This record gives sequence, C-alpha cells and structure tokens, in this order.
Amino acid sequence: MELLLDKFEEIGFSKNEAKVYVTLLKEPLQNGYEISKKSGVPRSMVYAVIAKLVSKQAVIELRTEPPTYRPVPIKELMANLKKQHVETIDYLEQELQAMEKPVEVHVIRHMEERAKILSAMQSLLTQAKEEVWLSAWEEELDELKGAAEAAQAQGIRLFSLLFADQKTASFGNAFYHEETSAIEKRRMGQRLTIVIQDDQQVLIASFLDGRVPQAIQTTDPMLILLAKEYIRHDMTLKAVSAKWGVGNLADFCQSDERLAYIVHSARK
Repeated sequence: MELLLDKFEEIGFSKNEAKVYVTLLKEPLQNGYEISKKSGVPRSMVYAVIAKLVSKQAVIELRTEPPTYRPVPIKELMANLKKQHVETIDYLEQELQAMEKPVEVHVIRHMEERAKILSAMQSLLTQAKEEVWLSAWEEELDELKGAAEAAQAQGIRLFSLLFADQKTASFGNAFYHEETSAIEKRRMGQRLTIVIQDDQQVLIASFLDGRVPQAIQTTDPMLILLAKEYIRHDMTLKAVSAKWGVGNLADFCQSDERLAYIVHSARK
C-alpha cells in the first residue's frame, strides 16, 4: 500500500488524497464521515482533501443528504491525467523554448598542408565584410597578396603585421618586422601566421620548413581576442621601435635581464 501511495505522490496527489481515492475505489458512495473512518484521514481534514480530489476530477460529489462521493473510474482518471500532463509538457516546451538562449558551440577546425591552409586564409580575406587583421611572413606573402588586394578593393580595412624587409601597399595598414624578424623566428621556432576576419573567425597557422604546416580555424571569441591582442601588441612595439630606434630598443632590452629573456628566449 505504501508503494501505491508513493506512486500517487509522483503524479501530483498527496498521500491523504490517495488514501481517500483508494477508499472510494474499494467502496463507492460514501459520505465524508465514512470516508474519514475507513481511509484513516482525520475528519478535520477529510472534506478539504475531498474538495481537492473533486477539483482534480478524481472524485464526483453526489447531491444527496448528506453529500456522498464516488470515484471517477480509474481508466477515465488515468486518461485525464495523461492528457493533462501532455498538455502541460507541450505548453512548457513551447514557452521555455521561446526563452531559451542557444548555447554557442565554437568548433576548432584542424587542418594540414600548405595549399589548404593558404586557401582558407585567402577565403577569410576575400569574404570579410568589414575588417581583417593579418600577421604573416615573407614566405607566404606572394600567395596572400591577391586576396589582400581584392579585400581592399571591396572596401575592407586591412591591418597587417609583416615579417618582411620589402614594403608593399598590397596589405593595407602594414607594420614591418625587418631586422628583428630572425629573433622572432628563432624564439618561436616557426612562422606563426594569423588571419582574423571581422572579429568573427580566426585562423592560426604554423609554417616550418621541412614539416607539414598545421593550422586551426575557429569562431571562439577568446581565441580571436587572444590572437588580435598578439597582433596589436606587436604592432605597438614596432611603432615604438621605429620612433625610438631599433638599436636603442635592443640596448634597452639587453639592459634588463627579464626583458632580454622575454625577447630572446627560444622555444624549447
């Protein structure tokens, strides 16, 4: 009996409501006094319990004197309960879906091979809508030049950090690593190349002579921010170097043990 009462609770009935309903199933047409006596529900509570069962369409009140009660047949009650639960679930699903904010899943796409990576970079350049940030090395510039020019022809703002000695108008607002580019290559152990499209996508590639190039492409906002800040800080350093002088900057870095390590420490 206890398990039965527990199951009633799972579908929204109190234990007292379950006791009254089961009592009426066993012996219909009882008045409140009789129901209280046979169900064990105190007389002070039984009429409130019966009223709740009537409101749940589980019990029917008959206009007798005194009033008597009969249970709604079990099949009818279960059918009504199933319908009510389906309607409730359907309502909740509809209303809550309207409130639900989709979870953004930022997939990181991995790719290999130089041709595929450069093709993806070219697509990011030519399909941009407003702005592209680029960090690239001289070895890849010829293959990116056409896409960079096409992007600018469409009115795209292009900010570039180029590890190259030869200046060019093909890459928009460009800052150049010239004499110091060998330091970066030695420190990183690779040519780290980045394309950021409209702050919506980033492609980060590693080109290393004698090895298959590797890259990732993603819409993850944290990686986009990290890559953009890397480019912006490097551009700022180049502007400071140009203003202050490459030699003066190098001497300054060498004069501080921490800076010397930061600038020159190679990747192990």
